[in-house]
Amino acid sequence: MDTNNTDKIAILIKKAALEAEKAQMPILQSCDLSVAQYKILKYLYGASPDTVRIVDLEAYYSMTHPAVIDILKVLEKKGYTRRIVNPEDARSKIVSLTEKAYAQRRELEALGDQMETAVTRNLSPAEKVELASLLHRMMGEQV
Repeated sequence: MDTNNTDKIAILIKKAALEAEKAQMPILQSCDLSVAQYKILKYLYGASPDTVRIVDLEAYYSMTHPAVIDILKVLEKKGYTRRIVNPEDARSKIVSLTEKAYAQRRELEALGDQMETAVTRNLSPAEKVELASLLHRMMGEQV
């Protein structure tokens, strides 16, 4: 590997993330969702209903509080989510999916599969597994 700045791992990861988002955006256009909005919905679909706090989304996606709030405001306007007071801690909010979100779950999950295919189209099945493993290790996660 060349050691010039264009080959630095951090730069390659950022470029790959931007390319992935470019590949995902046209797929999500049919549902009028951004990639950030989609990933919040995907997280909520995978969680137990009415258990996800805003701070959980911030931590999972390494996002700031204002960024998560901005995304949630748009999702609420579109009718996908609502925020309710956390019954265990009135200072925090729980993010809840609406009936509309549940009604569109299969369609949105199918779009997720299309996005995964678009993003990994140049990788073999073995390379996909290896890349996922390396990225998890880089983030300090056990696989």
